[in-house]
Order: sequence, then structure tokens, then C-alpha cells
Amino acid sequence: MYRIRTTLTFDAYIKKLDRPIAKRIIDKVEQLADSPKLLRHTLKYLPQDLANLQKYRVGDWRVLFWVDHSRKEITLYGVEHRSRVYKRFRK
Repeated sequence: MYRIRTTLTFDAYIKKLDRPIAKRIIDKVEQLADSPKLLRHTLKYLPQDLANLQKYRVGDWRVLFWVDHSRKEITLYGVEHRSRVYKRFRK
């Protein structure tokens, strides 16, 4: 099982969501921590400070995070609706 850490950015995003959606996302992230084999969707074309950022789909929402396999740790970066998430990272 991987340990879950959050960033201030993630905390701010999750607080803005409706409670049922936020709970669903947290439940899925906990499942992800129990199943590290699902940790495989690295995003491309990111700024250097966001290198190796990964995504996980939870319905219409995307959870963005980093994984440190040596420490068995997932650091949650943010969560956004699928219609907006990738616009942030365009070249």
C-alpha cells in the first residue's frame, strides 16, 4: 500500500467540489494507493516543474499526482473537470 500526501493546490481544489464528488474522488485515490499497478498514465509535454505528473480518471474528473515508487508514496497535485484539465498544459 502506498502512502497518500496532498499539496495545498489539491486541498484547495477538493474543497471546492460538492461533497459526494469529493468523497468519490478520495475513495478512488485510496483504492489507487492499494493497487499501485494502476499507476501508469504519465502526462506528456509538461513544464519541467511538473515532470512525471500522472492522471487518474474518476468519472468526468481527473486527479493529477506524482508517484514515488521507492518511497511508496503518492503526492496529490490537483483535481479538475475533464473539460478544463488539459487546457492548462497546452504548449
